[in-house]
Amino acid sequence: MKNIKATSEILRVYNNMLAKADKLTDEKLRDEALAEAEKYKNGFDWSDVIFYEDGKAGVKNVLGEILVPAKFDKIAFTYCYFVKNMPYIVINHGNFGMVKSDGSGEMLAPCEYHEIAPLIYYGCFIVMADDYWGLINSDGRFVAPVEHDDIQILEDQFAVFRKDDKKGLYAFENDVYVSPEYDDIKHDDIDEPIKFIRDGKTFYIDTEGNVYDDAEDSEHLLLGVQSDPV
Repeated sequence: MKNIKATSEILRVYNNMLAKADKLTDEKLRDEALAEAEKYKNGFDWSDVIFYEDGKAGVKNVLGEILVPAKFDKIAFTYCYFVKNMPYIVINHGNFGMVKSDGSGEMLAPCEYHEIAPLIYYGCFIVMADDYWGLINSDGRFVAPVEHDDIQILEDQFAVFRKDDKKGLYAFENDVYVSPEYDDIKHDDIDEPIKFIRDGKTFYIDTEGNVYDDAEDSEHLLLGVQSDPV
């Protein structure tokens, strides 16, 4: 049944199931109704579809609505109907770019990068050009410039950068970029302030990007969580 493409009628049935579940006051019955709706939804294929016009590729959702107009050589991959407002990665002349998924064709990043990879959970994309790495968010704003030698994504919602043997960091949740000017970053102490070490001294950074040399100077420091690279 999973190979059956979803339709507007199937979407209507699913939305009605959700609406009925939402009206239930008994928590157990509501949870059961929501689970039944989810089971119904998962029985169908909601994937967006690549289409072609005059040899150029675009994207439509499962209902046939155009998300990306057909003016690109390739579409890197597709989402599904329930992934909303995430840009599409497109390719022209072998270079990667990013375009809005609202049908307008508005470019968020021109097709001039050697690689763009999605981090859907974080609402960001890894960008690479000329062996340098950075991050761009789903609004097309570069939250970390494309100038780093290396990037490592951690499960605790941080990206750690290297540049010229120095380390920097981007905190996805707080939207804080710390430029690579530290010798080391200690981020593995659970619920303890992240330590930014430079020239033997330890610094702390808060959720607004302010730097302190004493952890007691702010109640809103960036905190570490043990994690492995993803």
